[in-house]
Amino acid sequence: MTNNSYTVFCDGGARNNPGPAGAGFVILHEGAEVLAAGAYLGETTNNVAEYCGFIWALENAEALGVQSLEVCADSSLMVNQLNGSFKVKDTKLKRLSEVAKELVGRFETCEIAHVMREDNKRADELANDAMDAQGVVGEFKVDPSTIQAYVEDLSATLFDVEEAEMPVSGNDKPSAPPQGTYSLTVKGHFDAAHHLYNYPGECRELHGHTWEVEVTVESEKLNDIEIVYDFKDLKDDLASTLKAYDHKLINDISPFDTISPTAENLARVVFEQLEERIGGGVRVAEVAVWESPIARVGYKVTCK
Repeated sequence: MTNNSYTVFCDGGARNNPGPAGAGFVILHEGAEVLAAGAYLGETTNNVAEYCGFIWALENAEALGVQSLEVCADSSLMVNQLNGSFKVKDTKLKRLSEVAKELVGRFETCEIAHVMREDNKRADELANDAMDAQGVVGEFKVDPSTIQAYVEDLSATLFDVEEAEMPVSGNDKPSAPPQGTYSLTVKGHFDAAHHLYNYPGECRELHGHTWEVEVTVESEKLNDIEIVYDFKDLKDDLASTLKAYDHKLINDISPFDTISPTAENLARVVFEQLEERIGGGVRVAEVAVWESPIARVGYKVTCK
C-alpha cells in the first residue's frame, strides 16, 4: 500500500438512545470506495456508537496499510473531543476516547474533520442496515468483535449502575438536584406547492406557500459540554429534512402521494423524520408548521 492519502467516513447511532445501535464506515482512495461495512452493536447510546464507528474505521484502515488519512464524522461532540477542543467528562466515553486516540497515533498523519449529516449518508446507511439486519453488512478487513465487546463491557459496568444513596445522619438529608426540562427551538422555511385532496374549497386547486417550520426538542440532562443539543446541529437537521420539499410539488413526495399534504400531516411527517435524525439524548417535543404569519399547526406526541 502506498503513502497516498485516504478519506474515511464513519458514523454510529442508536434508535431511541439508548437502544438498538449500529456503526458504519467507508474508506475511499482517490474517490473510489475501497471498503465499506456496518455492524450491529446491541443496546447502547448514540455517542458510544459514534466512537465505535470511528474506532472500527481506523482499525480497518490500519489493516489496509493506510498511513495517511482524513477521518470525517458528523458527531461534533466526538470530533471536538478527539481534536482536544472539548474535555471528555462522560465516564463511559473516556475509555473509548483513549482507544480512539491511541489508534490515531499509529498513522503518520490522521486529520479528523466534522462534516454535515448529508455528507455522511453512506456510513449512516451502513450503520442503519446493520441495525435492521442485527448483524454485519458490507466488506471489511477487521471484524467488529472488538467494538461489540466494548459495548457489552460498558453496558455491564456502567449503564446499569445505580448511584449509591448518600448517608443520612440525624436530621440531615441529602439535597435533591433541581428537576426541570430544557427546551430548544429553531425555525426554518421552504417554498412549495400543494393541493388538498377532497377539500371542499379553493385549496383543492394547486397553490403555493412559503412554509415556516419550527422544531422544539427537550431534555432533562445536559451533555458533556453542558448543552442540550447544538443549535447549529438542530438547524442542520431541520434544513436537511425540509430540503426534500423545497421548490417541489408536495403531492409528488411520499407519503403525500397517498395522504393529503395538509399542514397537519406535514407537521406529523416532519416530526417523525426529525425523530429519526436527532439523537444525543434529546427528544423531539413539537413540530409546528405555519402556512401564513397567522395560521399555525403544531404536532406533538402526548404519550408513548
